[in-house]
Amino acid sequence: MKTGLVLGVLALLPVVGQLPRPSTAATPAERAALQKTIVVSLQRIASESADGHAAAQRLQALLQKMTLDLAAKQKELAQPTGPEFQRLAQQSQLDYANAQRQAQAELRAKLAPIVADIAAQRGVDVVLNADTVVWAATRLDVTNEVISKLDSK
Repeated sequence: MKTGLVLGVLALLPVVGQLPRPSTAATPAERAALQKTIVVSLQRIASESADGHAAAQRLQALLQKMTLDLAAKQKELAQPTGPEFQRLAQQSQLDYANAQRQAQAELRAKLAPIVADIAAQRGVDVVLNADTVVWAATRLDVTNEVISKLDSK
């Protein structure tokens, strides 16, 4: 049995010797493929663009209004911390979360054509969210360009 295994391994040695060796240096084709990717920071766009600022202000105003409304309703209730108040508080939280999702969806709808245009101009195949990428070269980040185009609309 051992002799058969050894002979089988020895028979494979010429084939193993012909396998291509892995290269640590990127080939020109690999470098070109990497350059067909760009990154954009959605968090930076939300916090630095005019539309992002406007959405944040609207959400802040909504939160203040909801807080005041909830406090007023709490004063009207017979049991200010009872189940009715809990239900109202949960509904307020759901309404605010829905408003946040709506604001994010509106901003993404405005971003989509801008990002698609930049990707097409650069011949890019993939656009990644820079906020979820472990590392990317700064030359791949087009966030400033996206913010500039978004603010100019």
